[in-house]
Amino acid sequence: MIKMASYQILALLGSSFLVASGVMRFIQSSSLKELFVGILYFIANIIIFCL
Repeated sequence: MIKMASYQILALLGSSFLVASGVMRFIQSSSLKELFVGILYFIANIIIFCL
């Protein structure tokens, strides 16, 4: 149970880092693809977090 919780926290931290870097790349390159990929990572990690 504790291992699962720490794994979920790591997944959440990783996803927020990916979203933040995706947003930064989006601001720099104005590429919608980067923003879309960041949002997809975020949604995927929310699903992992809920399982």
